[in-house]
Amino acid sequence: MIKDKAVKRKAVFVDTQSFAKSLEVYSKKVTAMQNIKKEVRRLIPSAHLDQKFFNNVMKNFYEILLAKYNKENTLNLRGEKLADLLELNLNNLKKYSDIYDEVKNIKSPTEDTFTTYAETDAELNKLDLCERLIEMINDIEQEAGVKAYPFDLVKAFKNIITFDIRKNTYAPNYKWIKEMKQY
Repeated sequence: MIKDKAVKRKAVFVDTQSFAKSLEVYSKKVTAMQNIKKEVRRLIPSAHLDQKFFNNVMKNFYEILLAKYNKENTLNLRGEKLADLLELNLNNLKKYSDIYDEVKNIKSPTEDTFTTYAETDAELNKLDLCERLIEMINDIEQEAGVKAYPFDLVKAFKNIITFDIRKNTYAPNYKWIKEMKQY
């Protein structure tokens, strides 16, 4: 009988700066989509937009335009010519479409994507060692009432821990845990 070994993994580091930057880029995509929808509805109030519409915004807009003016378009004009004839100002739609085309392949970021995990037994052991060291440093500082110099401690322990200046806390060095070249 084969026993399934449960995959143990524990978060070591979250790259919050990259995550925030990714969220910013994704929000640019969402904003562009909202602007496109608003502009299309301004030009053709009865337009129904689905996700497929965003595959090729201008082409699909012209198709909707042709469908709306099917009876009036007795000369079978192309969508571009019909828009010109109707004197529709498509500058904003083209601008928003260009912005969307730059970011349309961006997926919604998750924090999990930017998290480094300790997964192997060796990595989990190193993480445990770091956590115990950090706990010991914090206990000594509290009990003895002495504040250690963080960067001296980081240097003394060969960079197996780091000091986060923003949070004023020690943290395990994920590069040491994952055995990356530079730590």
